[in-house]
Order: sequence, then structure tokens, then C-alpha cells
Amino acid sequence: MDGKQIQVSDEEPRVLRPSPRLPPAPWIRSLWSLSCPPRRGAETVKAQVWLKAVTLNLCPDFYQRLSPDHCILLYQKKGNVCEIYDKHQVFQTLDCIRYWRALKKDVGRIQMVPRPQPSDESLQYQRYLNYLIGYDVTDVSNVHDDELEFTRRKLLTPRRIELSDRDPKLYSMDPWVTRKPLPEHLLSKVGNGNILVVIHIGTASQTIKVSIDDPPAQVLASFFTKTANKRALLGIPENMCEEDFVMRVCGRYEYLYGDKPLQNFNWIRQCLKNGEEIHLVLESPPDPELDLVQKEDWAQVDDCTGVAGTHEQLTIDEKDHERVFTISMWDCNRKFRVKVLGIDIPSLPKIPEFIVFIEASIFHGQQLLAQERTSSKSFNEEVLWNCWLEFNIKIKDLPKGARLNLQVVCGKQPQTPNSKGGKTKSRLLYYVNLLLIDHRSLLRQGEFILHMWKMPEKSEESSSSINADKLTSATNPDKASTMAIAILLDKYCYPVVLPKSRDAEGGERGQREMPNHLKKQFAAIVATDPLHPLSPEDKELLWHFRHECMRDPRAYPKLLGSVRWGKQEDVLATHRLLERSSAWDSSGLDVGLAMQLLDCHYSDAQVRSMAVRKLETLGDDDVLRYLLQLVQAVKFEPYHDSALVRFLLKRALRSKRIGHFLFWFLRSEIAQSMHYQQRYAVLLEAYLRGCGEDMLQDFRKQVSSRSCILHKMVCVDSESLRCKMLQSLVFQLRQKLEALQLSGLPKSFRVPYDPGLRAGALVIEQCKVMASKKKPLWLQFKRADPTTLSKDPIGIIFKDGDDLRQDMLILQILLIMESIWETESLDLCLLPYGCISTGNRIGMIEIVKDATTIANIQQSVVGSTGAFKDEILYQWLRDKCVSEDKFQQAVERFLYSCGGYCVATYVLGIGDRHNDNIMITESGNLFHIDFGHILGNYKSFMGISKEWVPFVLTPDFLYVMGTSGKKSSPHFQKFQDVCVKAYLALRHHTNLLIILFSMMLMTGMPQLTSKEDIEYIREALTVGRSEDEAQRHLLDQIEICREKGWMVQINWFVHLVLGIKQGVEKRST
Repeated sequence: MDGKQIQVSDEEPRVLRPSPRLPPAPWIRSLWSLSCPPRRGAETVKAQVWLKAVTLNLCPDFYQRLSPDHCILLYQKKGNVCEIYDKHQVFQTLDCIRYWRALKKDVGRIQMVPRPQPSDESLQYQRYLNYLIGYDVTDVSNVHDDELEFTRRKLLTPRRIELSDRDPKLYSMDPWVTRKPLPEHLLSKVGNGNILVVIHIGTASQTIKVSIDDPPAQVLASFFTKTANKRALLGIPENMCEEDFVMRVCGRYEYLYGDKPLQNFNWIRQCLKNGEEIHLVLESPPDPELDLVQKEDWAQVDDCTGVAGTHEQLTIDEKDHERVFTISMWDCNRKFRVKVLGIDIPSLPKIPEFIVFIEASIFHGQQLLAQERTSSKSFNEEVLWNCWLEFNIKIKDLPKGARLNLQVVCGKQPQTPNSKGGKTKSRLLYYVNLLLIDHRSLLRQGEFILHMWKMPEKSEESSSSINADKLTSATNPDKASTMAIAILLDKYCYPVVLPKSRDAEGGERGQREMPNHLKKQFAAIVATDPLHPLSPEDKELLWHFRHECMRDPRAYPKLLGSVRWGKQEDVLATHRLLERSSAWDSSGLDVGLAMQLLDCHYSDAQVRSMAVRKLETLGDDDVLRYLLQLVQAVKFEPYHDSALVRFLLKRALRSKRIGHFLFWFLRSEIAQSMHYQQRYAVLLEAYLRGCGEDMLQDFRKQVSSRSCILHKMVCVDSESLRCKMLQSLVFQLRQKLEALQLSGLPKSFRVPYDPGLRAGALVIEQCKVMASKKKPLWLQFKRADPTTLSKDPIGIIFKDGDDLRQDMLILQILLIMESIWETESLDLCLLPYGCISTGNRIGMIEIVKDATTIANIQQSVVGSTGAFKDEILYQWLRDKCVSEDKFQQAVERFLYSCGGYCVATYVLGIGDRHNDNIMITESGNLFHIDFGHILGNYKSFMGISKEWVPFVLTPDFLYVMGTSGKKSSPHFQKFQDVCVKAYLALRHHTNLLIILFSMMLMTGMPQLTSKEDIEYIREALTVGRSEDEAQRHLLDQIEICREKGWMVQINWFVHLVLGIKQGVEKRST
């Protein structure tokens, strides 16, 4: 077999010898030089070599039997072998050309080798990854281009860069630290800045006093100094010193390692907050070799793969036709058009005597650029139009990310013959999108058959995610039964490419200074919250004074929302502005502002890259805090590969904790959203290929445990149809769990909602079936870590049939609220328990230890009438406290936690609050569970709302605070003060809360589907009113709760009565 070494340069190339550092190719027998004009594509070059080989009759068994597609082009860069992967890319835009020019080489070397075939080992490894992903990422049967494979290959480069920069020790231990300063309420607990730490080694332990400013290495040095005479007693070999050990939290897989002071470690802060002793275990550091990554068979692709040239490089103007290989889109002055050929559906919907038409729209993000529709025809299994639709937008004005939205709309037959003009009541049946400019920046050409998505009925579960689903450019994989539409786009002699820029772009002329009389109007526009719509006049003003806007980062979302993305000159002007956005780069981090530019309204890659650039400065704890929204924002990217995807990949490869939650967030979306399976799967695969063998094994155990338990849940659910007795179901469950324990269930696995915990064997006798409709499983596991000091099992509720994403969102927002309050030195003792979705309506919830429901407490004394006994909760709390000091601490914790949840549930509009979804711990920590009704979407009965009060503040709660009726008390006064401070603190972050909910609008949560839902937050936070008015408003809400507390008690009494009749098993430990 003969191979050919290709030489590429801007001038005539010379003959070169093969580079010995490239992959061995024993079949190379002859070399020649090849003239390669800089505007020629990679595919053309391969074809030239192939043609020459055939002409010279070299190795006819290979060259004459196969095609150029059976070979690839490789070159060497800095010791790495790179592949020229994009067959459409012109040579002058390749990174290797820039690299050779930088080295001042006249001629570059490129080697053509046979396309490598995957080994059996790599195929097996791919099947393993597909199992973890829950999707076959190699399946390309449902794609109309190679974007999926293209992205898989391109993400190899950022992954390898991250792995080469990764500190093996730091990654293996993954210390969980924060950059935020220690809050004052925790600082006050430290006193002189010293804390006591108990360090365990084997069965022995030693308590030492250390400073909160000491890094872990200093703590180890102090330990070894203090125990210098006890080494034999502690079992420390003489030849070992502090450098040979690390500290880990007892019972948890959290290490204290690195150069950060103790006060920056989250676990230390958690212990200080809860008043708990700090117990650490001394042990050898984990072996970084466990995090080894399996190398791919693939070569790294050229860094500029998919990058287009400038307009001057691509244009056909003033060029010899023999040297034309591409056409610049900016030379195309004709209007864009599409030919609708027809639709075909295997089975016609049952809508007789209906007409149908196609509505075609061009969108950029949420901005409509142009719209046309066909004439109406009778709805049959096959409908043909064969008509061109010409849009009021020129081809040169189509922006990157523009999508052609095709909708099949049906309506009743109009009375007039002119069906196109007649007004009929119509409804959307099917839809599909096609990106007009592909991932290579090439204008789509030719015929497409697109399988469409069915518009769900309002009663269907998928109807709540339709807003996000309608943005997808994926086609329906169910080709056998869905509607298909055939369209034709104009064909050209050459690829039509969207240029990345112009070579010489001068600055804009006439930059206007804003007159004083408009500055007030401008400031008012900028100050409006994200939900406030901009008028056409507002947009015109912002665009007219765009240079003024660029001086204030707060104006960026407003300005970029005012750009006419269907005008080439406006897009170029915007890009020039963004390239000189010094105010943005030099400003402090405003997470809300950066996140806002990642929502569905902004599709431009430069805009989104600018937002991601700002997020690069986030610490790991903040990335975790906003990870839920960032994963959702991936849906708003036009293409699979993006700055946001690369950001998530990089941060996950740096931190095992971030990677753990990214794995489950992505896997859950893959299971629940067919529209975005491929995009999430390609990101998850890229992560799994770099996370290391240790993490892969952990994920395998978690996925296996989930699958095993889910199988038993299905069995229990089927048994429940025959067996109505709960005790019988529990007996059968325990039998099945015993069998599962013997074969199938891993011996231990990391808990998905808390990767620091490792669950072991099931405690069979404590497992049960809960009595609610979906029959969730109440499971208890032993703690697998032998260093644990706790005797309590790990309690997990497994749910099948409930979408936990809404609960996850509320719990995440509670964490963010807690962070906001910490900046105001407020500790409101929130208890955001663990909760995670692990699949399609499947998930896990943490069972909080030493906690019970208010209903349980009320019912345990006098039955259902306990709802009217104000003193029961007070007495229960006193009984749980062993001393008066403990009781006073419990009352204090109750006061703060009650205040925190009153404010949080009011601002978030959390409804359906009853005594079975409000819980309390034995230390007095009140907390809420089950967030099925949010943002004011309250339950109603016969059209009457069941919510009578703004939030829950019942007479028994007030009794704990030492008050009743209209009376006050020092505790109640303090409660009011706490509520006001917490409320006003949240008002200062209104925009952030609105943005976080806005980014979750399209997740499919039934209670969060439109901006009207989020309007509730604006009203609850009294946006637009003064601080004094806001304070008065909240105090008024507290008074309403006091006045109507008896109504809540009636509601709770009814709930208890119904609960008894239905045999509801309360959530308690």
C-alpha cells in the first residue's frame, strides 16, 4: 500500500522527506510535492493525491478499489499529532498554517494515512460509556449532518489541555473550599481565632488547638509536634512524617488538603455553624493512579476546525474562476427562499374536514427575522405544495444560529374559496427546526427530509417543556410514525460560507455623546428588572447610543436585546463593540448579569462567550450553586459545541464534586428530554472520558444501585394493584431487598445527592413502603466508611413517578438565599436537604435524621384535635432538650429557621403548606418539604384558593416564641426583625432571583412555564417601592398570618382527619 506525503504552502511546495516523529506508516513508498492553493479545501487535496496515485497505478488494490474517504490527513504540532478533520475547510484557515507561518516555514508537511479502525478494546469501552450515559452517543441514524461526531472530536482538545494542567493530587482529594470570607456570625463563634480539632489514627485520637488561618499542612505539623513522644502509641512508623499523611473528615470522603486556611473549608464552616466537634482521620493520601484516563484512538483535531475565513479570503470578487473554491455569504444579495415540497404522515390524525398549511419562520434566539406561509390544502396522509417561499431577508443578512422553523398548522375549511386569505381558527400540530448555517459556518444547500415533533396536548406531561423543545434543531427519532416534511434549499456550485469577519473593519463614525436630557431616560431603562419589556423607542435609544451603553455592563442585556440580528451591518457593529468591551472585562463579577446573557434570548456566540468569560472567575462552590441553571442554558446554544459546554467540561474535570453533580444533571436530562439527548450525551461522554477510572467506577455503582432498586420499585408497584394492605407490601419489599442484597446491589456506592457519603448494606428491617400514591420506598443503608463516628444509618427515599426537578430548583434557591443572608451576617438555619433527579420522573430524597412532621407531633398527643392545641409543639421541643440551655438554644434556632422559611416561602410563592410537609428537628430547626406548588400556583377547591395566609405562622409556632393572639414578646419582636432583615436582603438581589427562575422556564416544570409565573416574585418583593414601604408590607403580612392562624389550624385538622382515614404514613425517622 502506498502513502503520499503532501506538502502545503502558500507558494509552490518542494519535495520533503517523511517526518520520523509522525505515526509509523510502513506502507509509504513514494513521495511527491503537491501544489496546494491556500483557498483549496482538505477534501480537494485528498482527491488530488488519490487521482495522482490512480494515474500512476500505485497499489491498485487500495487506490482503485476504495475512495479518498478511507484516508485522513495528519500533521505534527509541538509533539502532538493533529488531524485535518473538516473536509470542507480551506487550508488558509487551518491552525497548522498559522503555526508554520509563526515558525517562518515556507513549506509544511502533511501526511495521508489510512483511516484507523477502532480496536475491540475501544469498542468495549464505548459500550461501557454508553451504559453510564444512558444513550448511545455513536448512533447517528437520526442526524442529517455530522455535527454530533464533529463535536465529539473537537471536545478532545479542551479535555486534553485540562488533563495536562490538572494537579493529580489536588484532583484525587478534591478539597471542598470556598472563597467567601467567614461570615460574622461564624467568626463570633471562634472567639480568639482558635478551634479544637480531634484527629483520629486507628483507634487512637488526639485533640489539638489550631488557628482557623492555618492551612492543612500546618495542622499536620502541629499534630506531629504535639504527638512526637506518642508515635508508637498512635501506630505511626518512625520513618514517616507529616508529608506522608493527609486529613479526611471522619465518615465522609472529604479531604482537607491544599494551601487554603481551615476557615475556607466548607466542612469546617458546617461544624462551626452547627456547634459540632471537628473530627478528622489521619491516613495515607489516595493514589492519583486511580484517576488514570484511557487514551482515545482518535488524533487531536486541528484547533481551527470549523472556523471560517474572513470575507476577503472567501469572496469570489476579482478572482480567477479556476481559483474559486468557496463563496462568501456576504456576496449573496438575493433574498433567502425555501421550497416546500410536501408532508407525509403514516397515520392521519383524527381531525376530519380540516385544512393544513405550513408556516415557515426564521428565528435568531427568540427574535423573529422573517415569516411566510404556504396556501392551505386538504389534510391527507400526503400533501404536496412544490412552492417556493421567499422571505423578506437577504441571504447575506442571515446570522450564525439562525434557524428555519417549520410548523404544520391545521384549521377548519374556510367558507371563502381564497383559503390563504381566509381567517380560520388554527392550531399547531407538528414542528421542526433546521439551522440554516451549520456548525462549519456553511449555508445549508439541497433537499432535506425532516421528521417533525408532535405538538403535545395540554394534558400531556411534555406540554410543560414545549417552549424549550421548540428551540431544538434535533429531528424526531421516531421516523416510522411521525410526520415528515420535505424541503429544498437553493444549490450552489461551491460551499457558501459565513465569514468570521472582514480583514479591514474600521471604527464606526459619528459616535454620539448622549445629551443630558436623555441620560435620565437611559438610566431608567437600565435600572428596570429583566422581566420589564423594552419598547421600540427604548431599543432605538439604546442602539443609537450603543457606545454609551458599553460603558455600563448593566446595560449590556438591554442593548444586546435591541440588536437587529437580521441585519449584517448591525451584527458586525455589535461584534466590534464586544471586542472592545473593556468595561465588561474590568467590572466585578455580577453572576446574574452574566447568566442573563446565557438565556434563550441571546443566541450570538460572541455574546454568550463574553458571558462565559466572566463566569470563568467563579469558585467551585459558586459553580455548584448555579450548575442547575448552567446545564439548562446548554439548551439555548444553537450548536453542540460552545463556550458554555467547554466551560462546564473544564470545571467538571477540575473538581470531582462538580463532575459528580454534572453527571447526574446531564443523565437526568438525557432520560427526560428526547429533544436534547444528543447534545447532553456528547458533553457527558466528553466528561466521562476525562474524569478517571475511580470516578467511572463510582458512577457504575451508583447507576447499578439505582437500576436494581428501581426494578424492585416496579415489582412493589405491580404488587400494590393486587394487595391493598401496606404491611403486606412492606413484607414483600423486604423479601425482595434481601434477595437484592445477596446478588445485584453493589457493596457500597456514593450517595447521588451527597457524594461525600458512601452507603453500604441495606438495613432491611428499617426499610418500608410509604403510603402515598406512587408508593415511594423508605430505605436505610449502613454507612460504608469505617471511620464514621455516627451510628445512624443513611436514609434515602426512592421515588418513581414524581418529577423532582422542581424540588431541586427550590432547594437550590434556598441555598442561594442562605448565601445572600450570610453576606448580611444572618444565619436563618435553613435545612436544604438532599434531593436529586436521576432519570425520567425518578429520584432520591434525603431522610433528615432526628426530624418529624408537625402533624406527627400534633397527632401523637391527642389525635387530630392536636391541630388546635397551641402548646403541643412547645412541650415536644422542651421534652427533647436535656437542659434549659439546650431548650433556649432550640427556641432560638426555631425562631430563626421559622423566620427564614416564612420569608423564603412567601417570596417563592410556595403553597399547599400543611402540617405534613412542615418538619422540625429535635434541636428546634423548622424546615419545609415537598415543593409541588410554587410562584403563587396554589391549590384550589371548587375555584376557591386553599391558601388563606401569605405564609405559615400558626398559633403553635407563636406559642414557642412566647406569644399568642395580639400579644408580643421579646422572641416575637426578634422574629419580626429577622424577617425584615432577610426580606430586605433578598430585595437587593431581585434581578438574580428573576434570572435564575427565567433560565428554568423551559425545563418542563408545570408550575414554571411562562414569565407570568415569575411575575409573582416581583410582586412579592414589592419591586418599585421604597425600602420603608417594603418593610411595612412584610410586617402587614405577618399580621395577616396572626389574624388568620385559626383558619390554617382548621385546614390542618381536616388534613389530619383525612390522613387518618387514608392511613397516611408520616415522614419521620
